[in-house]
Formats: sequence, C-alpha cells, structure tokens
Amino acid sequence: MANRVRLIQEITYGHFGDYMKTWIRLDSIMRQRGWVTAAVLTPIAGPNNEFVAEFEYPDLATFEQENNAFYSDPEAFGAFQAGAEFVVQGTARTELYEVLPLEFFREE
Repeated sequence: MANRVRLIQEITYGHFGDYMKTWIRLDSIMRQRGWVTAAVLTPIAGPNNEFVAEFEYPDLATFEQENNAFYSDPEAFGAFQAGAEFVVQGTARTELYEVLPLEFFREE
C-alpha cells in the first residue's frame, strides 16, 4: 500500500520566496540522489503562508530507507536546515498516511 508523508509548516510573512529558494536547492539534491521528491502544496483557504510538501512512497520500508539516507547525507540535510530560519517556530509538523483501499469495505 502507498504511504504519503506531509511536511507542514508556516513560513514567516515576507519570506516565502526565500524559503522556496532553499526548497528548490533541496529538491535538486533529492533528484540527483534518485529519491522521491515532493509535490508542493499551499492552501487556497485556511492558514496563511502554510507550506506543505507531500511525498508518496510505495511502502514504509522505502520511506525509512530514504529517510535514513537523508539524515546521514550532510549536503541534503544542510539544504533542509537552511530553510529553518524562515519557518515560524512551533508550526512544523510531519504527518504520515497510508492509502486505504476501498476494496476492503466493498460488499460482494
């Protein structure tokens, strides 16, 4: 089953573009490594200046493997840390979802 990971955080007003420059650098590094890259989402309604990066992995093992590689890679982790100065403290969170197949609930 597929798993989706969302990194969600509020970016300081006036610095969304600055944050995106750091994200583009990170995205480039992830592509070079052959890692899963994120769809970047921002709300149409809801919290202002919220940044959401959504990654889709085929399974938890793949997520864990790439997550471990990311944290042990100084260049990739450094690129991620470079954006921290633009994140409103206390707003960052990570969510992990599993795609629920509706077939489990269909009656025959």
